[in-house]
Amino acid sequence: MADLPPLPEPGFQSADDRRAIGRRFIMQARHYLEQRDRLQAGEKAWGAIAHNLKVIGEQRGWLHGNHQQIENIGRQIVVEVHALYPDLGEAISDVFHYGHRNFYENMRSLDEMNETVAWAEEAVEALEELQHIPPRPFTITSNVQLRRLRALTGNNELQIGDTSPVGFSLKHSNLDAGNNPGAME
Repeated sequence: MADLPPLPEPGFQSADDRRAIGRRFIMQARHYLEQRDRLQAGEKAWGAIAHNLKVIGEQRGWLHGNHQQIENIGRQIVVEVHALYPDLGEAISDVFHYGHRNFYENMRSLDEMNETVAWAEEAVEALEELQHIPPRPFTITSNVQLRRLRALTGNNELQIGDTSPVGFSLKHSNLDAGNNPGAME
């Protein structure tokens, strides 16, 4: 793994730092697969997705410091962009269930982990694209969405039926909802 890019310095991680870490983790996942280390391959695949979800969380001003918050970001993004990226939810779910959980349980074969890393690569590509477009409009239609958005935003005043032209981002104005690719880092 001599060709790995260096890790960013410890401390605050910029969006570019997190994307670089995600790409590094994908490279490590591929290396671990070559070494037949299914446990590390799956964990690195999940880490690549988690770092890209953290970028989106940071861009939107959402809480993103623990597993539950990262999972909430993933679920919210999947619901929000399903029409644009219909396979993103399955990819994230697969990498979490097969990759991350396999790290703890060692129950997936090498072939399954190869598929999982491939899903991770596709998900990371989609998540990186999403980091460069403004959030999409979103209306809260269920209690699950309500709880998730309250947890991400810290706004307990949100209600079912509330709508945001910027997906309840805390860092985007209503003006960003138009076609403005420069609205996000």
